[in-house]
Amino acid sequence: MAATTVLLLHGVHVNTSLYDLLPAGGRNDSATHALERMARASSRQVNLLIKGDSEDKVLARARKIIDSLPEGIHPMTDNAGLSRVGQLLYQYRYQLLSDRHRQALETGDTAALKEEALANLYSFVPLSLYPVDEDPYGFATSFLLENPLVRQNGFEPRDGVLLTWKDGALYAYIPLMLPESAADSLDEMQKMMAELASLCEGDDVMLCGTPVHTWRASTSSQNAMSVLSVLSLLMIVALFLWVFSSLRGMLVMGGTLAAAGVVSLAAVVLLHGHVHILALVFGCSLVGISTDYVVHYLVGHHDSQDSLIAPALKRSLLLGLLTSSLGYATFYAAQVDLLAQIATVSIAGLAAAMLFIFAFYPLLYLRHVPVKLAPGALKLGAFVARWHMPAWLPWGFAFVSVMLAVWKLPICDDLRSFYRPEPDLLAAEKQLAALNGMEQGMLTLLVRGEQPEEILLRQEMLADWLKKAGVPYFSSAAVLVPSAARQKENFERVKKLAAEYADDVPLDMPDTWPGALKPDDLLQSDSPFASLSYLWDSGCGLVLVPGQYRMQLQALPQQPWLEQADRFADLQQQVRSWREQLMWLMGIVGVLVLILLSLFFGPRSALCICGPVAAGVMAVFGGLALLEIPLTLFHVLACYLVLGLGCDYAIFRATHVQAGMFTALAVCVSFLTSWGVFGVLAFTDFSVTQDMGCAISLGLTVAYVLSPAATGAAKLRCRVLCEPGK
Repeated sequence: MAATTVLLLHGVHVNTSLYDLLPAGGRNDSATHALERMARASSRQVNLLIKGDSEDKVLARARKIIDSLPEGIHPMTDNAGLSRVGQLLYQYRYQLLSDRHRQALETGDTAALKEEALANLYSFVPLSLYPVDEDPYGFATSFLLENPLVRQNGFEPRDGVLLTWKDGALYAYIPLMLPESAADSLDEMQKMMAELASLCEGDDVMLCGTPVHTWRASTSSQNAMSVLSVLSLLMIVALFLWVFSSLRGMLVMGGTLAAAGVVSLAAVVLLHGHVHILALVFGCSLVGISTDYVVHYLVGHHDSQDSLIAPALKRSLLLGLLTSSLGYATFYAAQVDLLAQIATVSIAGLAAAMLFIFAFYPLLYLRHVPVKLAPGALKLGAFVARWHMPAWLPWGFAFVSVMLAVWKLPICDDLRSFYRPEPDLLAAEKQLAALNGMEQGMLTLLVRGEQPEEILLRQEMLADWLKKAGVPYFSSAAVLVPSAARQKENFERVKKLAAEYADDVPLDMPDTWPGALKPDDLLQSDSPFASLSYLWDSGCGLVLVPGQYRMQLQALPQQPWLEQADRFADLQQQVRSWREQLMWLMGIVGVLVLILLSLFFGPRSALCICGPVAAGVMAVFGGLALLEIPLTLFHVLACYLVLGLGCDYAIFRATHVQAGMFTALAVCVSFLTSWGVFGVLAFTDFSVTQDMGCAISLGLTVAYVLSPAATGAAKLRCRVLCEPGK
């Protein structure tokens, strides 16, 4: 009731943002903030490519798609957007100059500007976005249309789209932006992307960008998980119906899992304010471990009329809870909210399941409604109870696995390798990269400064260095919003030009400089350049350079305010830190479990119990080494599940030697249900769930197969957890 009240009062906010997977990196300053904002912006940008053999066909296809876009999606370079930003820039038209106009004024080639202005004044087809008589030199038009943010590496703006020729074919490029809410709602993104994809069907249209990959991967994984989950559920139901002689066992298990789920959800909402979708996915471990508790209780009370929980069973259940909770509690030491949520969900849910068993299950037997085992289940228990093996075998297996891991285990901490794109998406990304000159990716330069003006001045200085080094185009805030000093200089030069040709090309200019356009004035407006605001933050500005100019960047002067940032390298370093930290913590947990069991049963018995668990965990590392599969962070997370479930198998084997058949059956059913829950993950296409599924399946199988080595190991009486009076 208390958990339900918490959920009703607080509500449940499920966070599906994929960027919660990305750690903060090695920087804890404005640079990190700017990089994360840029990554978040890219998570909403969809790139649309239309291929054709004529301009009319391509533009007609582009216009048809733009006019039918789903609500909330808008093109970033359409005419309406250019018109909006044009209205904002109108009052600053005499101080915002393209490189061509500025160079002509610097070199004194003002006669060429005069001839161009006269041509504009008397042209029947004016090329200006403004009235020609108000802007005869086309300063604002040139500034907008010749800006590298609109004209990207050979693309020409035409009718709201960008056109270019490549290998005899015409391509139209339309960058689209999803609404901000789509970055935080996977359901909304999937809905929008499905509508957009149906609109863009055909061989002549290609979609790429982060939202496309997210939509395709999540949809594919959800479809696969839906099918596999149904098969898993059917397998578990069939198993329970075969093991128990009635539906009563299924109903008891369902009630236990429902109680554990409500309590775990309430705990994470109360402690963390929201719950991440990955914490809920990882919370599936509740199904595996809680089912273990249910199975052991029901099998242990087969055909029993006693309402009290047997001391040996109580001891095993409590030790299983302690060891599993100890493993999850180490997640708090990582100081990562997502891992802390996983720990809260798991520990609270397991504790709730245990309390539900202790409080409710005895009532079944007070009312004389015990759950009986089917004859076939008893035969299975008798069969698996015959398995015996020496206590040294699991440790020998663990040692061999460790040697294999030390010898040849590859490791991968690169986030990009966690996702394997589909061939058609990869082809679309390569085509766009070839068109915009990003075949080798993008490099990020950080320019720091105390004030916005200082950052803009330094970015302009960097722009001169880049051009001298042979970098023809790049993106930065200063490309669109010059520094105040440059704007004032431009204004004075245009004023001189206007005075020189006042008779031929009259220009109505203010006598005094009206003041500078500030970055925030433009970058926060509803314009095609609003996405540039993600390159701008207090104390830091980003400059994006195509990856093929990596060598040219080495020629840049060394400055304390300039550095090259590699976000993926930072993330890779942080993921490596996570993985190593969790591996050390897992070793510490293993030692603590060994000490805990030694206090109850003695060191020798504890070693026998921990052997199958160690073998199961080490089998994950050894198996990956043998198959030459790189170890990832998610394999390490899977080992914690192997640790928790494997401890249960060994503890029950060790503490129930007197009823070997029933214990062997309970452990077998627990293993099959856990494998049914987690094993299906190995058959998904999503690399994260696939890695976890393969690791859990391998580790649990080894831990179960070797668990008979712990049979009868706990010969000493555990008085604290055993005696009914205590």
